[in-house]
Amino acid sequence: GAEFVLAHHHRSIGSAAALLCPQFNEGTDAPFEIVSLHVIPRGESRALALVAVTGGGSRVYFSTEARAQRLYGGGTGAARPAAFEVVHVRLAPEGGAVPRALRVHAAFCGGGTALLAHAWSEDHDAVVGAAPASAQIAARAARQPRAGLVELASAARVEGRTWAVAELGAAPTRSELDAARTRNDLATVDARPTRAFAVLTNAGVTVLEQQRPVDMLRALLAQPAVADAQLRAFVGAHGLDETCAMCFTLLCADGAARAGMHVQGAARRVLFELGGVPRVAAAPAFAAAAARVELSGRHDGLALYLARVLQPVWAQAALAGDGARLRVGIAPAALAAVQERLRRLQRFIGDNQRFVPDQLNQPAAANQALKQSHDAARCWHAEAASLAALYELLVHAAEAAAFLGLLADFNLPAVSAALAPEQRQALAGTPFGRLVCGERAAYRELIVALIASQLRQHVSIASLSDVLSQRCASLFSVADVALYKALEALHAAQACDEGGEAAALAREALGLLTGIAASLPVAQLRDACAAFEALAQPGAVAALALACAAQADPQDAALAFWRDGAPAGDAREAAYRRRVACYRCVLDMLDRRDAAPDARFLQQLPRDDALFQFALFDWLLERGHAALLFQMHAPLVEQYLLVEPRTPEKGDMLWHFFVHAGQCGKAACVLRELACARDLDLALARRIEYLSLAISNAKVAVDAVRTRGALPPEHEADGLGALLRECEDQLEIAQVQLEIQQQLRAQDAPEAPALDRRLYTVSELYDRFAEPLRLWDAMLLIFRASNHDDAELVADIWLTILRTVLDDAQRTGLMAVGSKVAQLGARLHPSAAAFPPPLIAGILLDLALERASEYTPGFIGCTLLQARVPHAAVFDALSALYAKRASQPGSAAAELLAREVAALATSWVDANGLARSPLDSPGSPPPDESLPVMDVDSALSQYIINATLNNNIDLKNELQRVQSRLRQIF
Repeated sequence: GAEFVLAHHHRSIGSAAALLCPQFNEGTDAPFEIVSLHVIPRGESRALALVAVTGGGSRVYFSTEARAQRLYGGGTGAARPAAFEVVHVRLAPEGGAVPRALRVHAAFCGGGTALLAHAWSEDHDAVVGAAPASAQIAARAARQPRAGLVELASAARVEGRTWAVAELGAAPTRSELDAARTRNDLATVDARPTRAFAVLTNAGVTVLEQQRPVDMLRALLAQPAVADAQLRAFVGAHGLDETCAMCFTLLCADGAARAGMHVQGAARRVLFELGGVPRVAAAPAFAAAAARVELSGRHDGLALYLARVLQPVWAQAALAGDGARLRVGIAPAALAAVQERLRRLQRFIGDNQRFVPDQLNQPAAANQALKQSHDAARCWHAEAASLAALYELLVHAAEAAAFLGLLADFNLPAVSAALAPEQRQALAGTPFGRLVCGERAAYRELIVALIASQLRQHVSIASLSDVLSQRCASLFSVADVALYKALEALHAAQACDEGGEAAALAREALGLLTGIAASLPVAQLRDACAAFEALAQPGAVAALALACAAQADPQDAALAFWRDGAPAGDAREAAYRRRVACYRCVLDMLDRRDAAPDARFLQQLPRDDALFQFALFDWLLERGHAALLFQMHAPLVEQYLLVEPRTPEKGDMLWHFFVHAGQCGKAACVLRELACARDLDLALARRIEYLSLAISNAKVAVDAVRTRGALPPEHEADGLGALLRECEDQLEIAQVQLEIQQQLRAQDAPEAPALDRRLYTVSELYDRFAEPLRLWDAMLLIFRASNHDDAELVADIWLTILRTVLDDAQRTGLMAVGSKVAQLGARLHPSAAAFPPPLIAGILLDLALERASEYTPGFIGCTLLQARVPHAAVFDALSALYAKRASQPGSAAAELLAREVAALATSWVDANGLARSPLDSPGSPPPDESLPVMDVDSALSQYIINATLNNNIDLKNELQRVQSRLRQIF
């Protein structure tokens, strides 16, 4: 250090720079010249020591450490340099209004910023500024850790020729020269003022300010009309997360730096309209992990801003001490500054409730496409949960800072002297971050000591509790004092031998605990209830538990949540769970009682809390005491049984409850709803049973209405009648459904279980089961139930059924056909849509003619009569068929139909016992006139004439015998 040593000549510097960067001094004819040299403080760079600015605007960096030390560390920082060599070249700044070829004659370099005075003209200079582009550097580093440096550059004209450039303000300290806090102007947002530089020229002094990104955003938002393209370009340059963090800086600035209303409104718009939405990140190919949720820029901006606000104090010791006393370990000014910023941020979020999104009712149109995806709910849940956690961190940090300030105001060294040495040792050196994130048990002891010191000074606890609740409610509140006193009273009552004194102490404890019931933790509630139960105070257990439930949910959100069926993900679920935990204390007490519950004891429990009553009803059902429900508070029992989720057990209890109360109409409605319910796992047979019971109750209700006369309104009887008809119709359709199910089960068809899930309509039964599965009998039953008239389709179905029976070798031909028609027709008659007698008679005629050897006279008529078709209807069908089919009187069809009419007449006479007695007077009417005898006689006469013409003596004689018998009677 006593003499200068030649290390480099400027020509050797130029050569070394050209070797490192071939573009060095390209595009300029001027000789290589060093304009200025600038020292790089060791706090700014460990490896670089000097930067030289050339006439062309390039910057040449020198190091005084050997290459191994620069690359692998281990520099000693000795006074005498180990080397002095060129290690890096940064070319002249480019972009913006920066001239292409610079002629620099003065320069400033420091803190990552370079100002170069360029000879613009004889009378003016252009000061070119360059600084690291922090946002772009961070974005590149995220993609490629060894990405190169990116700079932002601009130029400003100044009058005159520049002589010198210097930074205004106090020289930075060594701690301020830390690279992460000086060169990254994103990390220093709202942490230090804008850097200013004085440019001395022969015309005067010009002051230039370095615009940070937040300053650029403020200027952009201050414009009267900000184009979306400009905002999006800014976001593209700095990133959405950083842009949102800058918006928080503008919105939460202090009074001196606070932006105008226009800028604040624009910043709020950027947050809420351009802040983005959470989404599922695209998973890389062959990724085994689940898709990751990327949160919105608004969320990440809040996290960045909050982290930068807390960074100055986060790792500092909250409390420091010498072993005997404690003191606040953070400087009051730093603590107050952090607290004020946190309060401003908390106030902003409080004034903008939509900042934390409601993932179930998100109003923004920007996420409309997101809603359509299956991952939308998961994304919004993740965003809301993370924002809630950030807000909780914000509140706890603000309260922790306020708590430390409160301790300083109340003479912390004197208060801490009352703590045990191990407690002081546990508190000393605890970082502020640990105080915020949960290390609070020891701090509660400190507050207890603070309360004790105030009591010793005869200071009102009420004033201290007000201060505690206002500044740091999450750490401690007046409820803690009341809880401590109440537990002491309960312990004293348990230790007391005299019953009256113990009861008085229990009442005192109950009064204290009731006053703080809203904030009483569930674990301590259980302890208190156990103590009251040990003192034989069941009323106190119920009163305290219900007070906790009511005060924890003053808006009855839990009851509304329960009545809505407890939807998943609802915000009211937390209140519901809290109240259920409170009720659990009472129900556990009932479980521990030796005697079985009776209605008188249960009715002594408080009845003004409907949700508790419902929880009590649940308990009764779980313990098998359902009969006691009918002796409880009737309106609440009805509400309980009506509220979702519906179960078959609750439905059965509800209709029994209505029958017990004499409200059969309501019971019928409940039974019908049970039968038709799609969300209940009920067998089809049970659904049919419910419909049958509904019909019975509806009939009882209709009879009751008629018995009361004109007193009830007429629409009541009409409504019950309509309900009765609907139930009867549904029962008919359900029986068809049961028929289909039985057929499918007999075939072991996989479709059979689906018929248990609900009641289907006739259209559904036909389209989904009967028609595709070729269930012919069921199709006819469906036609009967729906009264659907399709003669051609019905004819095809009947023909298919009967042809299948006739062709079955294991059956007895026409006899089996007759049996099938009789069996199925008995169920379908008198439905003209499903069982038209003329159609059936025609099919039977064709089959009889086909199997003439198996035919016996009267087959058609007897078959229809067995299907419960009246004689007159059978005669009409046969007559119409004779007129249609027997065009040739001598044909086989004509003879067969004539014999059928004769057999029908004989059957009718035999069935009604119309053989004449000698005592009967001529012309006495028969007991049954359902058969038109005159028409039958006329038809027989016609058939006799045709038989005579065809010389069919046997048929003629048979017909004459039948006609003679009819005429003998009439």
